[in-house]
Amino acid sequence: MQIILKNKIYDGMEELNGTMIFWLISVGLVAGALIKVGIWKQGVELVPNLIGGVVGAVVIGSVAVMVGMPGSLVFGFLGSMAVLFIMNVFYLQSDEKHA
Repeated sequence: MQIILKNKIYDGMEELNGTMIFWLISVGLVAGALIKVGIWKQGVELVPNLIGGVVGAVVIGSVAVMVGMPGSLVFGFLGSMAVLFIMNVFYLQSDEKHA
C-alpha cells in the first residue's frame, strides 16, 4: 500500500539512516537501564548492561530493516533484551561457580 504525502510516495518501508540508528541506540539504552533496575544487586554492572543493550538493538534492528520487516524498533528492543538476558545469566552462573 502506497501513501502520497507532500508529493512523496511512502510505501511503509523503513530505511537504515541516522535517525533509525539514533532510535535503535535509544531503545538499547532504555532496555539496558530497565534490566539493571530489574536485577538491582545481581548481574553485571550498569555500563555493560547499557553497552549490551545498544549492541543488541542496533544489530537486530539493522537486520530487521535490511530484511524489510516492519517494526524494526520492536525487533531492536527484543534483540537487546535477548543479549542482556544471555549476558546476565552467564554472569550469574559464573558467580555461583566461584562462590
